[in-house]
Amino acid sequence: MKTNRWVTFSLRLYSKLLYLYPQAYRIKYEMEMLRVFKNQCREAYQHQGGFGILLLWARTLTDLGVTVVREHLSDPQAKVGLLDAIPNARLPWKGVLLVLIPGLVFFVSQIEQLTSNRDWFFFAFFRAGFFLILPVLLVWLLTRRYPVWGLIPLGLLYGTLGSYSPRYLISKLPFFTSRMSLPLFHIRFDLGYLIPVSVCIVLLGGLIWYNARQGQLSKSIWKWLGVYGSLVVFQIIAAVALEPFVQTLAWQDLGWRAALNSLGMKQLVVRLLLWYSYVPLSFLLLVFIGKLFSHKYGGLSFLVLLGYLLPMVVFGRYDPAQPIIPFYVVSLTVLVYRFVVAVMAPIWLVRAASISRRKRAAIPVAIAILCHIFLNVIVSLVWASNYGVTLQTSLLNLVLKIWNQLIVAAGLGLAVALYLPKEKDQAMSPPALVMTTE
Repeated sequence: MKTNRWVTFSLRLYSKLLYLYPQAYRIKYEMEMLRVFKNQCREAYQHQGGFGILLLWARTLTDLGVTVVREHLSDPQAKVGLLDAIPNARLPWKGVLLVLIPGLVFFVSQIEQLTSNRDWFFFAFFRAGFFLILPVLLVWLLTRRYPVWGLIPLGLLYGTLGSYSPRYLISKLPFFTSRMSLPLFHIRFDLGYLIPVSVCIVLLGGLIWYNARQGQLSKSIWKWLGVYGSLVVFQIIAAVALEPFVQTLAWQDLGWRAALNSLGMKQLVVRLLLWYSYVPLSFLLLVFIGKLFSHKYGGLSFLVLLGYLLPMVVFGRYDPAQPIIPFYVVSLTVLVYRFVVAVMAPIWLVRAASISRRKRAAIPVAIAILCHIFLNVIVSLVWASNYGVTLQTSLLNLVLKIWNQLIVAAGLGLAVALYLPKEKDQAMSPPALVMTTE
């Protein structure tokens, strides 16, 4: 009787605690868990009596606490939290609220900065990514699954690290300084840019090779890669041609051919090549990193790119003493951009990011890019008229700024082709991936 009372009480209490699990999980595993726990109670009592039951409960409560949290996070139908999502399907509204948290942090900080003299936006710009990734890593550690609401913090942290100078980041590594260089062919390569550019190239090559080997790179993806690469190459050529030092050498008695063969010109070309390759290559790498999540989340993988665009500075600190453009124009444009990226785009993506609506997934990010281009056009033209900058120089700088946005737009088009392949592309799976019965 004593043994039965211990076991009966433990089973009764354990059956009540099982209601802490999500309903779907409980229905599937409740009977098996009760049977296993009953056997454990009998064995514990036979060997150590009541003390053995207490030790069993200590282990059981620890395991139960961890698994309950994990299952509630991983069950899309659970009442608390969200971890998994159905690919190319609408995200439940509880997941939408979790996804909106990073954007709301930047949106509120932007409003505070516009209405006060405190730098709340730049405080969030440099720190939010590090703090917001912590709960994501904690959930990943507990559940061994990466949460869908952690995609924006991942892109945000990536963008935050990318905003730092590569020399600064390299200088934090052991045995490196910010001014170290590598002499090769009589040219000194800046390690602060050579190392990250080389890392991006190696990782990109590996990801492209892996996806190509899996038959996941369709013709449209290769076309977008070609467009993206062409835009980057033209940007580098334009940057080299517009460099004052290049123009000075070219228009001297040396001429263009002699200028290109000079050591100073070669050094400059290498430096500009590394400078203007760093950001496009790192963004392209992020696009392919997002591809790693597309098998599980489908169109929701766009949230990684949205996190990257979230901290983008549309307009810096406004100086009332030198108002190059009216404050209300700056406020309106900045708030529109923040609203689109922080609120409209996440809701749009998580509620409509499906294959059937693949073209619509790019609309909110495209609107954000247009807002950014619009403000850059206004600032460049007003700056030229107010500060005596020649129209030709102003237009050239404006073209380079807009060109950066075109590169981002091409990356977005590539992401659409990668994350939301057309139905005919999905049908063209390689034979190795198709199960056969012959």
